[in-house]
Amino acid sequence: MRIYNSGYYFTNEQLGVILDRLGDSYEINHLYIIEKRRDIIKYGLIFLNIIDFISILFGKLEGNFVPTTKSVMVYVYAQNEYKNYQSSQLYSLHALLHELCHAYYHNIKKEESEEDCDNFATNYLNKNSKFFSKVMDWKDEWEVEEED
Repeated sequence: MRIYNSGYYFTNEQLGVILDRLGDSYEINHLYIIEKRRDIIKYGLIFLNIIDFISILFGKLEGNFVPTTKSVMVYVYAQNEYKNYQSSQLYSLHALLHELCHAYYHNIKKEESEEDCDNFATNYLNKNSKFFSKVMDWKDEWEVEEED
């Protein structure tokens, strides 16, 4: 798997540890951590459909999974509302896990829903908060809350 990442919010090592913990069923070919809108062009991600592309540019989409290339994109700048480095990391991890859930269902050739993947991401983060705190070098544990 190839990781495209500037390294401000996550190191490739941190991402690798997280992906390794999930196992082979969550296998993807490419992971893009998009910190700034210009990274979309930098990484050549203009192949997305126009509706998604507009949503991505305006920060309305936190991530997506492209089945044809088995690629996951996480748009960290969509988390700017938090104005807090650790919160941006946390909710970007949530987006990453959500998109990896889509990859999982794609890999096992089973239907899934947005709600399934959202629940997976929230539950996985909350059940493994000690692991994530250690990997991310956070001082405290936390709990992710779903927004309505």
